[in-house]
This record gives sequence, structure tokens and C-alpha cells, in this order.
Amino acid sequence: MGWFVRFVHADHRLGMRVVKTGIAVTLSIAVSNLLGLEEPFIAAVATVMSMGKSIDISVRSGKNKMFGVVLGAALGGCFAAFSPANAGFCGLGIIVSLYLCHLFRLDGAQALSSFTFAAVMFSRTGDPWLAALTCGADALLGIGIAVGINLAVLPPNYAEQIKRSFAALRERLSAAVEDAAARRQIDVEAVESSISDIERIIHRYVSEYRLFRGDDDEIFKISCRISVYRMILDELRAIEVMELTEEPKPGGEIETVYAYHMKRIRQLAQSLRQGGSAH
Repeated sequence: MGWFVRFVHADHRLGMRVVKTGIAVTLSIAVSNLLGLEEPFIAAVATVMSMGKSIDISVRSGKNKMFGVVLGAALGGCFAAFSPANAGFCGLGIIVSLYLCHLFRLDGAQALSSFTFAAVMFSRTGDPWLAALTCGADALLGIGIAVGINLAVLPPNYAEQIKRSFAALRERLSAAVEDAAARRQIDVEAVESSISDIERIIHRYVSEYRLFRGDDDEIFKISCRISVYRMILDELRAIEVMELTEEPKPGGEIETVYAYHMKRIRQLAQSLRQGGSAH
């Protein structure tokens, strides 16, 4: 049953990004069939490759991917007009596609542009420009649906994620400080992991469009507190490396250093309660 416990653990749950990708793929194939496009497989691949971690990433990379698809389809039509499925032309075309994506700064579009080029080169329609039009249309459809689903279906609420992560961080930090005061082993890595997690979510939050964000003032206050929490973490790391026992030894350099770090932790904690900062 160990595998089942790991599967249902919070870190292994089925995320909404995965669910939304499945919904978007289903819709892209259905729409492709409805419109009579001949390459729904390309629409499905484009959808998967365009489902970003956040709305901002999805929209920004979606625009780049659309230009990359047009570029790849056009190159595919040109090369296929001379010799479709030619191994040498395929390699040369991929080089040109990747280079142009780099030249025009189409970040994130390289893979989909190359895929579209290859799809045109190996299309069996017999008409290279019809193949370019069909493959390009399916890829553009997939990109558009991926962006639309990411916008419409439960967009990520980073503000709430930050608040939950911050609450968990406070609990872990409080437990670590109590362990330090009691001279027990300190779980510094857990605190470090919590701080890194919340910093990563804050980075995603500030990169989102203002329309999809929450309470900026509250998130700003949390962000300011993180720097103080890192200072406390540094003090805990300093205590962790000491060979302390639960029974303090009177006097001695180690006890003096330990007392200094604990005093510093109390000062930092006091600054948090007062809403200020410590230096």
C-alpha cells in the first residue's frame, strides 16, 4: 500500500494543469474534426506544448508559438515543394527554423515550429502548400484552445497559494525555533524548503497580469517578511552546526555564541511582530 500512500500525497495529486491539458486536447481534436482539418494529431500536440504553468506564461509563449508555427509551416511548404520527406532537407529546414526562432526571439516556439515543419515535410496530401496550410491551422487551433482553457477553467490562484504556504512556513519556523531553544535537532532543511516554495510562488504571482492577481498589498507584506525569515534561518543554521546538548554547560565559548544567536532570533521575531525590519 506504500505506492498508494505516495500517490495520494499532496505532492503527487493530479494537478489542475494536467486536467486542463486533457480538456484542451479533447476540445482541440473535436473542433479540428468539426472544421474538417486533416491533422487533429498536430492540434493535440500543439495544445499539450502550449499549456503554460501560469496564465502569463501561457499567453506570452502562446504568441511566440503562433509566430513559430507560421514560420515552420512556411518553411515546410518551401522545402516540401522541392523534395518532400528528404532527409537532408529535413535537417537543413530544422536548422533554419531553430535559427529564425532565435533570431526573432520567439522564446519557447522552437520545438513547435520544428514539429510543424516536419509535419508538413511528411504530409501525404501531395500538395505542399495545402499541407502547410492544414498543419499550420491545426497547430494554431491547438495553441488558441490551450490559452483559452487556461484562461477560462480555474485559473491558478497564486494569492491563496502564497497565503497557505506562508502559514505552513510560520508553523515550521516556529517549531524550528522551539527546537533551537530546547537544544534539540533543528529541521533547517524543512524551513529552507518552505521559504524556497513561497518565493517561487511569489515570483509567479508578480509575473501574472494584474487582472488575475489578488491582494497586492497583502502579498507585498508577506514578501517583505520572507527576508526576515531568511535571516532567522541563517541564525538557525549557525546553531545547527554547534554540538549542543539539552543540558547547557555553564560558561564556554560555544554557550556564548549560542546565546548570541538565540538573542538575535528573538530580536528578528520581535521585529516581525512590530511589522518592521531588522538589520
